[in-house]
Amino acid sequence: MSSKGFEFSSIDDETLLLFDTIAQSLISCFQICHSTTYCYIFDFDHQSHRCRIFEGDITNSGSIVASLSSSSHVGSIKLYPEQFASRGQSCSFCQKSRYLTCVNGTCQCQAHTYFDGSICQIQKLLGANCIINAECRLDLNYTCLPRQQCGLASMQTATTVAGYGNGTGGSSLSALHFPTGLAVGVDNSLYIADYGNNRVIKLSEGSSVGSIVAGTGISGNSANQLNGPTGLHVDASLNIYVADSNNFRIMFWQRNSSIGVKVAGSGVSGSTLNSFSTIAGLFVDLQGNIYLCDCNNHRVMKFAPNVTNAVNVAGTGVSGSSSYQLNMPYGVYFDDVKSYLYVADYNNHRIQRYTVGVSTNGTTVAGGNGVGSGSQQLYLPYSVCVSKITNAIYIADSGNNRVQRWSSEATSGVTIAGNGALTSNYSTSLFGAMDIRLSINDTNLFVSEMNYNRVWRFKLV
Repeated sequence: MSSKGFEFSSIDDETLLLFDTIAQSLISCFQICHSTTYCYIFDFDHQSHRCRIFEGDITNSGSIVASLSSSSHVGSIKLYPEQFASRGQSCSFCQKSRYLTCVNGTCQCQAHTYFDGSICQIQKLLGANCIINAECRLDLNYTCLPRQQCGLASMQTATTVAGYGNGTGGSSLSALHFPTGLAVGVDNSLYIADYGNNRVIKLSEGSSVGSIVAGTGISGNSANQLNGPTGLHVDASLNIYVADSNNFRIMFWQRNSSIGVKVAGSGVSGSTLNSFSTIAGLFVDLQGNIYLCDCNNHRVMKFAPNVTNAVNVAGTGVSGSSSYQLNMPYGVYFDDVKSYLYVADYNNHRIQRYTVGVSTNGTTVAGGNGVGSGSQQLYLPYSVCVSKITNAIYIADSGNNRVQRWSSEATSGVTIAGNGALTSNYSTSLFGAMDIRLSINDTNLFVSEMNYNRVWRFKLV
């Protein structure tokens, strides 16, 4: 029983709220719950006498939160192995049991529960972590997805949102040619660095036909042209930053402008603080600082606004595998809240995290256990992004043709896409996954599949 001043907040009232009624007392509310099949949680307000009873458990079905009423309590019915000792025996042993029911002559778990070897646990709803199908609400057609979350099997089927679904390249506004970097605008519009077409394409949500928002489609080094765009970032005002890789510069396109402005780089390959070699990942923080992966120089550079020379915030310029070194970094992501910089350390098969302004020594937060395809391993990770909601790390594990998700502080990942976890009309695995980006509310993940000239979208839970 909670102390006063709290109530239960379920993750899905439509599914879990069984009754919202009036009871004379806390004991009466408890009795209503106890006499109702599936009820394991209740809350009661001593002033209004409101009694709500819920299916589920506090761990997976919601949380105890502060109430507007100072006289509200939350209670729950605890489960113990002794309550399920009759499971598997003749129905005569569970005739009066609240926790078991008679099925084909033997005592079995109630509907919406499953036996974990000790007790009948409450089945879980959409998005809950799972290992086996029985953990999920089977009556709602949920199954334990390969990503180890409860959900509909159809959620494993991706949708092609850009490019031709059959993988053919092209230069029309509905085609792509070697798509690389991705960005998602605050309006959930999708921006794509169309490397082979020397342009950036924008697709409004729900549209498969894009518009050119940077570059002309013809390679060049003029202010309105691009030559092999790779990394991409779109800020809150829908201004565009582009890693113009073969021109060795970072270009800035103000929203709706047809002309770009160079904001970093010398225009020639180099290794000084105002020049770089091959550019891949690009990210811009809320202060306008530009972080870019200078792959061949094995470093991540930070350019402050209106400053010509950068600061190296990760890597030394010499390849290596120590905590202060990188070996061909490709992807970069900056967490504005915690000042964490995440780097996809491609040839070291790991994701490194740095606290910018504090240390240039990185902490391995994913991979780093040798090259391989195990759940604790990565193989040539190309891109990384982090959920602002859960802090989970998403990784384009390009050598394994998959996308991995590592929960915060996890020691292993689960496969979200590719390697058999994603099905589509044309492929069951990703080939040449380059960049990944989350939608604004984390409901979708976008993956650019460079070798098949398309961008996938698939549902997250």
